[in-house]
Amino acid sequence: MGALILVAIGAAFSTLSVDYGILGEEARISPGFVPFIVGLLLVVFGAMIGWETWRSRVHATINPTEDDTESESNTDKGARYSTTKSVALIFGLLLIATILAPILGFLLTFSILVFAILAGVEQERLWFSLIISLSIGLLAWLIFYQFMGIRLPLGISAPLIGG
Repeated sequence: MGALILVAIGAAFSTLSVDYGILGEEARISPGFVPFIVGLLLVVFGAMIGWETWRSRVHATINPTEDDTESESNTDKGARYSTTKSVALIFGLLLIATILAPILGFLLTFSILVFAILAGVEQERLWFSLIISLSIGLLAWLIFYQFMGIRLPLGISAPLIGG
């Protein structure tokens, strides 16, 4: 089911991004390019996850082992609950980031999102999460603002960036 959701979200991203343009004049990247590529990647990865899930279920049905026929242990249930909780938390963080991006600015929101995922979901050390999130924010600024010349929502971070 999750794989189908990823494929549907990816297809929607790719389809809707075409309205913003994929390539502009002189084959320059337009604002719809990144969402289009991300959408395609979601479709591909969702299909890969779906394929692997289907294959593992078919294999388990055709060649059951003793472990497969025993009832699911509490450890397996706990791991599945933890994974589901992490995925739900990440989707919630993405929703919050989408709402905050016009207010705080894309780069600041993106850096906070990366920090929250690393520190909160992945339980990495705070200093490591801070260094990685600041580095990724700087890298995004270099790629989008300096190299590609794409202006993303600046929000309250406009004075910092010079917008």
